[in-house]
Amino acid sequence: MTTSIKAIYEEGVLRLTEPIELEEGAEVNVIVIKPEPENGKKPLEDHSGNALAELVNECAIDTGTADLAHQHDHYLYGTSKQD
Repeated sequence: MTTSIKAIYEEGVLRLTEPIELEEGAEVNVIVIKPEPENGKKPLEDHSGNALAELVNECAIDTGTADLAHQHDHYLYGTSKQD
């Protein structure tokens, strides 16, 4: 069973904001995702079509190597450059 539910962290304990159906003593895995504060940027969930392009541009690194994608194996594994 996978369920997504909000919780509030108080005094070292996560308190669920609504009940869920679990057997008493059931062990669960918890993944905590802290909501990002509003800072003027569009969230990734925006789905405007440009969110991925904006993210890629923000993460882009100039390596100074113009043929990096084409010569991937050469730079990564030391193979001969391809024509």
